[in-house]
Amino acid sequence: MNLLKDRKKYGSLFLAFLLIMGLAITTGCGLSENNKPEAKKDTKEVKTYQVATRGTFRPFTYMDEKDQLTGYDIELLREVQKRNPDIKFEFKTMSVDAGFLGLESGQVDIVANQIVANPKRADKSIFTKEVNNYTSRKLAVKGDRTDITTIDDLRGKKVAVTSSSEVTRQLQKYNETADPKIELVYTDKGTTETLNLVTTGRVDASPTYEVAIDEAKNTLGLDIKAVGPTIASDATCYALRKDESSQALADRIDATIKEMRADGSLKKLSENFLGKDYTVPQM
Repeated sequence: MNLLKDRKKYGSLFLAFLLIMGLAITTGCGLSENNKPEAKKDTKEVKTYQVATRGTFRPFTYMDEKDQLTGYDIELLREVQKRNPDIKFEFKTMSVDAGFLGLESGQVDIVANQIVANPKRADKSIFTKEVNNYTSRKLAVKGDRTDITTIDDLRGKKVAVTSSSEVTRQLQKYNETADPKIELVYTDKGTTETLNLVTTGRVDASPTYEVAIDEAKNTLGLDIKAVGPTIASDATCYALRKDESSQALADRIDATIKEMRADGSLKKLSENFLGKDYTVPQM
């Protein structure tokens, strides 16, 4: 009888011991987990940048049939965004001059509109170094015109130009010695409106991107053509505010465009939007 009681007694004590040890182990594990430092999140904060663009310069920046902004300059930035998940671009349509004023005031961070690095703006702006594409400007004239093929033929005639264009400065320089001078008609309207000035005879010509002239003729049915040799071919880029954080963003954009050039996607984007590879210098 006593032996049976002793067995029950020791059995109960053994079970109690196991229960206490189990609780101690469980509690220890819980404390160990609680004391572990939180794992660092491997995600960067997404930063949004405001981009100024005209939205009226087909095929570089324009509204499609669904009234959505697209174009070569736009889709290139969207590819930069895709390859850099911590970068987001939001687009605002405005004139180029308004875009540069927006850079100065901090309202926008980038101007995207076939920008050519301009020394006059270098004191307040920086420019990406990797080339987006090379321009090929020719003279746009009405389809039945045969009297204009070169810049010399523009003397004494009306020519529509934009104030922010490199080729405008080229014509202004030409006018310093021209006799008679070219009558420069300044306009901030979009490409379509400018080419309409040509087709309706309100101006005689306009120095315009060859690809934009072809686009207006083939897509919009304008009675227009590109004539003569290439009068200007410039490397285009993006403009940003001149400060440290903007330089860091410019470096990111440059690195991505360089990557796209290497993997062939930059050339493909040019062919899709511009009709051929304008990522190499044009003759």
